[in-house]
Amino acid sequence: MKGSIQIAKESYTFHEFAACDIITRLDIDFKSIQNFIDRWINETEFFELQTSGSTGKSKSISISRQQMIASALMTGSFLNLEQGDNALLCLNPNYIGGKMMIVRAMELGLNLHITPPSSNPLKDLSGTTPFQFAAFVPLQIETLMKSKNGVDFLNGIDNIIIGGAPVNKELQAKIQALDSNVYSTYGMTETVSHIALKHLNDSSGSNDFFTLPGVQIKIDERDCLKIKAEVTANQWISTNDIVELTSEESFKWIGRIDNVINSGGIKIQIEALETKIQSLIPDLMFVITSRTNMQYGDTVVLLSEKNPLTTAEKSLLKAELGQYQFPKEFRTTASLPLTKNGKPDRIAARKIVNS
Repeated sequence: MKGSIQIAKESYTFHEFAACDIITRLDIDFKSIQNFIDRWINETEFFELQTSGSTGKSKSISISRQQMIASALMTGSFLNLEQGDNALLCLNPNYIGGKMMIVRAMELGLNLHITPPSSNPLKDLSGTTPFQFAAFVPLQIETLMKSKNGVDFLNGIDNIIIGGAPVNKELQAKIQALDSNVYSTYGMTETVSHIALKHLNDSSGSNDFFTLPGVQIKIDERDCLKIKAEVTANQWISTNDIVELTSEESFKWIGRIDNVINSGGIKIQIEALETKIQSLIPDLMFVITSRTNMQYGDTVVLLSEKNPLTTAEKSLLKAELGQYQFPKEFRTTASLPLTKNGKPDRIAARKIVNS
């Protein structure tokens, strides 16, 4: 097994890392990583993984070793990753995004540098290693782009993938200035990480996700995406993601079918509404949720972080959104609820506004 694990200034082979005692101040779940690598070295056939729980209760599902290898090889082929390339793990290693960075390193022979999964991955990263590959959540990219050091760091990475949550228009506009190849990912635990990528800073301006090699897609009677590939054990699986197919190998993501607010018989798609509001007020940190209402069933609520909207901002939204999509309430919270892997926690947000 080629490749290595890099922590601070220490370097280990994967066999060494699985067996050694790690002594460091870094806030990383090393035992979990070591256990996973040890099981991989011993050719465990199936792994129990947790779904994110962003729209429902987190659950455990079984994924085969061969599915994970297939996913790693697809990504490596698409991004032209080679043995000896440097990769960065700054995601939670207990979820699929973090685990697949480890699998890619072992299967492709990458040198995997590990740093804590914080909002600012740069603060605990030592050295000036040039990276060929790194994975982030949107919050981490947002944080890094606030400083020159952060931007310089991102520009030193050849290929960046961003997952866990959609990339809003404001962040995508900032990403245009980066020299790296930056991709938004589409995938889930059930598809063993991403099965499609959207190039965020190419010249085409396309908003399409393009599937990785070997992935088949179609839509079901709900207009939701269905996927078949080696990562799904060559079985068609149904998602709850409403999409528009633009070719046999590409699609536009519209939103989750289970993220619909039914207010007085009018169905409002949460992600589509959030995209509209973000384009009108780019700096606003918020999430759209709903509140139970005796008359309408549910009403639209805008939950923003820390600062309430101004009268002018509310007037702008009222003029642009129309009566059905305009929030009936505006609430604030100290910090927006997120799941452990950085997605908006829709269940927690609804609890906040209904409490």
